[in-house]
Amino acid sequence: MANEAHNRYSANEIDLHELLQTLWQSKVLIVAITLVVTCIAGAYAIFSMPVYRTTVQTLPPTASNLASYNIASQLTGNAIRGTVSDPAPRIEPLTPQDAYKVFLRYLNSNTIRQGFFDNYYLPAQDDNYTEAEKQRAWKQLDDELTIRLPKRPDEYEASLSLEGYNSLTIAKWANAYVELAVQAASKDILSGLAGEVNIRKLSLEDQINTLRKVAEKIQQDRIVRLREALAIAESINLETPHDGAPFIALNSDSLTTENINSGSLLYLRGVRALRSELQQLEGREATDAYIAELPDLLKKQALLSSINLNPELISVATIDRAAVVPEEPIKPQKALITILGFFLGLTLGVFFVLIRKFASGTR
Repeated sequence: MANEAHNRYSANEIDLHELLQTLWQSKVLIVAITLVVTCIAGAYAIFSMPVYRTTVQTLPPTASNLASYNIASQLTGNAIRGTVSDPAPRIEPLTPQDAYKVFLRYLNSNTIRQGFFDNYYLPAQDDNYTEAEKQRAWKQLDDELTIRLPKRPDEYEASLSLEGYNSLTIAKWANAYVELAVQAASKDILSGLAGEVNIRKLSLEDQINTLRKVAEKIQQDRIVRLREALAIAESINLETPHDGAPFIALNSDSLTTENINSGSLLYLRGVRALRSELQQLEGREATDAYIAELPDLLKKQALLSSINLNPELISVATIDRAAVVPEEPIKPQKALITILGFFLGLTLGVFFVLIRKFASGTR
C-alpha cells in the first residue's frame, strides 16, 4: 500500500514537472499570444471614441429669489388690512422648499425630457432618421442621462449628469436641460399666481362698477326729489327759508322733525338753495368722490396691479454648480483595459498550450 501511494505521488510530481516543462518550451507562443491580445486591447483603448461626463448640481432657491411672488401674499393680506372686507383669502406665500419641489417634479418629468429630446438631442443626430432610429436615440438618451433627486427630507441637493462624445456639447446640453425645467416650473407657479390675482381684480372691478351704478342711481333719485321740492317752493314763492323755520344742516340729510330725503319738507329750504343744489347735481360728471367705500377698493386695485408677474424675477432653484466642459474622459480607461488585456492574453496563451498538449497526448 505504501509503495502504491509513493508511486502515485511520484507520478503526480512527474506530471506537474512535465506540465511546467511544456509551458516553458512553449513560452514563445505564450508570450506571442499575450502580446497580441495586449496590443489589441491597447489599440482599442487608444482608438475608441472617448466618452465624457458633465454634471449640474442644484439647491433650493433663497427667500429673495421668491420675493416677487411673495409680495402678492403681502398685498392681499396685511398690506391692505383696514380696507373693505375681502371675501377671498390672501394668497399664501411660497416657501423655497415648495418652489423647489415643483422644480424637481419638472426636472424628472417626461415632458421636459421630451422637449429636450426634440429641440436639442434629436436635431444633433442624422437628418434623415426613421422611427426605429428615433426610438434608438431615445433609448440612448436614457442611457446617457442620469438624474439624482434628494431621497431624505434633510437632503436638498439634486444633480443631472449627461454623457457624450463631445465635451463642449454635453456641457451646453446639461445646462440647457436644467434651464428648461426651471422655466417650466416658474411658468407653472406664476400661472397659478396670475389666476389668483386676476380673480381678485375681476371681483374688485365688479364691486367698483356696482358702487358707481348705485351712486348714479342715488344721484338721479336726489335730482327727482329736488325738482319736486323746487316746484313746491316756486308755487308758494318761497325764495329762502322763513325766520323760525326748522334748521337744515348742510352736511346732514335730516331735518329736526323729518328725514329730508323723504322729500316731504325739502321745499322748506327755499327756491334759491334748491335750484343751486339741483344745478350742481345735474352738472356733476363723476360720483367717485361721493362714494365712501371707493377709496379702499381703488387702493386694493392699485396694489394688485403692482404685482409683477415677470418670470425672470422668480427663481425656483439655485444652480450650485453649473455644467462645465470636462477635460478627462470617463471611458475608455486605457490603463485598466491594457492591464486586463495583458492578463487575458497570458491566460489565453497558457490555456492554448495546455489544450494543444492534452490533444496531442490523447492521440
